[in-house]
Amino acid sequence: MAPPVKQPEKLRIGFIHPDLGIGGAERLVVDAAVSLQNLGHEVVMFTSRHDPKRCFEETRDGTLKVHVLGSSIPRSLTSTIPLTIVFSILRSLLLSILLILSIHWPEPAVFFNPLAPLKPFDVFIVDQQSVSIPLIRLMTGTRVVFYCHFPDKLLSGGWEINIDENEKRVERKKTGLIKRLYRWPIDKLEEFTTGQSDIILSNSRFTSQVYSKVFPSLAKRPPRVVYPCIDVDSYQSSTQKKGKGKGKEKVDSEIELIASDRPTLLSFNRFEAKKNVALAIKSFAKLRDDGLVSDDEFDSLRLVLGGGYDKDELDNINTLKNLETLCNELSLRHHTISSTNPIPIPPMDNTQVLFILNFTNKQRSHLLTSPNTRGLLYTPSNEHFGIVPLEAMSCGIPVLAVNSGGPTETIIDYEQNPKEGTGFLKSPNPTEWSKALSTLLHLSDQDREQISKSARKRVEDKFSLNTLGKELEVASRDAIAMGNINEVLGDILIWSSAGLIAFAALGLAVTLYVLNE
Repeated sequence: MAPPVKQPEKLRIGFIHPDLGIGGAERLVVDAAVSLQNLGHEVVMFTSRHDPKRCFEETRDGTLKVHVLGSSIPRSLTSTIPLTIVFSILRSLLLSILLILSIHWPEPAVFFNPLAPLKPFDVFIVDQQSVSIPLIRLMTGTRVVFYCHFPDKLLSGGWEINIDENEKRVERKKTGLIKRLYRWPIDKLEEFTTGQSDIILSNSRFTSQVYSKVFPSLAKRPPRVVYPCIDVDSYQSSTQKKGKGKGKEKVDSEIELIASDRPTLLSFNRFEAKKNVALAIKSFAKLRDDGLVSDDEFDSLRLVLGGGYDKDELDNINTLKNLETLCNELSLRHHTISSTNPIPIPPMDNTQVLFILNFTNKQRSHLLTSPNTRGLLYTPSNEHFGIVPLEAMSCGIPVLAVNSGGPTETIIDYEQNPKEGTGFLKSPNPTEWSKALSTLLHLSDQDREQISKSARKRVEDKFSLNTLGKELEVASRDAIAMGNINEVLGDILIWSSAGLIAFAALGLAVTLYVLNE
């Protein structure tokens, strides 16, 4: 038996994430890096894309050290033939190659070793894109922890997911032969490279079950669940953070743009079709249409839809356009605020639906801590985890979410358990949701306070940033303790052969895809 590996007290940890934009996965990665840094470890982040105008503040204000590698490869081929996943794989591989050369190739730094001399790392934490894991392990001798948000295989569409106590089913819906050929090598590559990590983590029991079901080779090695967590202290109300300076405090222009004393419902999601934000708009409109609130009360309400928006992503563009069209069809007065507009136009006082593209941390914190916020609507179905409900719960806000996926592990249904309830779990049906919204809006002060206390306590007990840091540290040390990297050299050589076959099949699939077009 090999002697235990001697580990340094403070680890040097590298994070590899494809795109440090604004989203739940990015929020998790940033919080994970900050939590490990708070424990005294040295953390460096690597990404293929980091837009200062579309990112979390910690990645641009110096809190975290961020390096961009592999951005020279485009993110897609054309708008008609995007091949997005293929280019994502290529960008990930280029990032890894430049990272490896920066570690091994002596200075001066040039185009192929741009960060030289780069000190080696004790462990890498990789997420979303697993293709680079064998290359990193083989060429750096460094252990890898892979964090599973959700299989890309299922995110590609055409799948039906049903995971519950009585039935575990992941089935492919009817899809064309060309798409199946296109996805087959990519899906096999994802399964194989994910399995090459030393430790596999997932963000929920739901995700862990899905991985074991969709990737048979990983069924005997189910991911260890490490829940995403949040920095509870960062969600203090503005009154708690207010200084003791003299005179009237100046209102921040970013906050003034979105502030209102009207009762407000929130929904925070990236502007993607799969997030089903339309459910929030339809449910909101049915409060009026089904007579669940009076006309006067409805006119006083406001629905704020905020989240990450990428003008280069066709899905984002189409989703926003469709949501604005839906508001018109439902006779809802709406207004859109974009952070890219140097002089944003403030909404009218009677705006009923407010879209905020790439909201800032200040705007998000204000909305979550405003005494006028009545609840948060979380609309995705089969969401892998969902960090937004935790953000709302930490501020004492009741959450209405779909009764599937990760939210069922974080939210306690108030109707099932009034003493510990933190919100409501309902099927993604506008009629059910509108009734739940009516209940949420008309909660007594006593019931609202009970939910608020339960929500804060649940987040502090189960989902604090300190908990995340400690669990990731344990996973990192477990990976390092697995012994000499040469023990897995045989596995990596096997991967190399499988990888060549997979890429050959991928090339054929792409050719067929293009010819078919």
